[in-house]
Amino acid sequence: MTVEQRLEQTFNALKKTLGWTVDKRITLSLAGYYVTLEKEFDESRYKEVSSHLKKRAGIFSTLRSHLHPLFVATLDVSGADPEQAVNLYMEKADALKQFGIKMNSYTYLAALMMSDQKEQWPFELKMAQKLMDDMKTYHRFLTSTDDYPYAMFLGKMEGDTAVRAETMNRYYKELKQHKFYTGNELQWMSQVLTYSNPEYEENMVNRAVIIRNGLKSVKIKTSAAQYPIIGFMAALKLDEEQLNEVVTTYESIASTKLFSWYKDSALPIAFGLSLRSSKEAYATAAISMATSLELILQAQQAIMISTMAATSAAAANSGSN
Repeated sequence: MTVEQRLEQTFNALKKTLGWTVDKRITLSLAGYYVTLEKEFDESRYKEVSSHLKKRAGIFSTLRSHLHPLFVATLDVSGADPEQAVNLYMEKADALKQFGIKMNSYTYLAALMMSDQKEQWPFELKMAQKLMDDMKTYHRFLTSTDDYPYAMFLGKMEGDTAVRAETMNRYYKELKQHKFYTGNELQWMSQVLTYSNPEYEENMVNRAVIIRNGLKSVKIKTSAAQYPIIGFMAALKLDEEQLNEVVTTYESIASTKLFSWYKDSALPIAFGLSLRSSKEAYATAAISMATSLELILQAQQAIMISTMAATSAAAANSGSN
């Protein structure tokens, strides 16, 4: 079965389960998420996870909002027993609350980034908060709860958080000079650029500009919603052959009927799929996210980060065998 066929099959199965009330772009993102991680969608298991999560969440909780399918999918692909997966996730959310963090959609997403080892949680929470505080030194008003998922993800990595935050700020300023639009998406991109190295790299921004211009030259949209993807391509130092593979995969996916009205959704999925053949890239960058609408930017960012975390963990386990 081709990638295009797997995407369509998974999308149709998800659509049947989720119904027509869920935005198609979220369903496309989730289909890409399952296919990128090479996970088969199991309707009964998905529904079981969903049921357990709804039982644990209040009737007005974010966990029951339009992001509910995302939370269910990320817990589903873990492979853990559905009830145990939900219970562990709720413990992570409780740990965030006890740490004094106000819970909203973004901080619930940050909980997805926490490790399964409970003894690591105090350290992870401390480092995420420290990175947030260091980022506020430069972007006091731009840095808010919507940065928590990245702060949780990047805070666990090696390197001084103050250095990482300073590097983010330098990248942000440089990117503005190259006609990247300011705002949350650009801040996320500047964070992403520190993924492989917390210290400033002279050619990093230039690499991002080359990638953006290259994508535009073949008529692939590079709106603000795609900034984090461009950032990962630059941070991972993808060579010309790898970038061409992303474009080829994009063109193949975007040409299908499934994506006829949602071509923007094809680029992040193509990115993740194209990198699976490379162990190093697969470990760090299988990304599935879709959409450019502000309404579901949260889902887009969460899918990207959670896929990064999942593939990194999978690669680490593979390397230890």
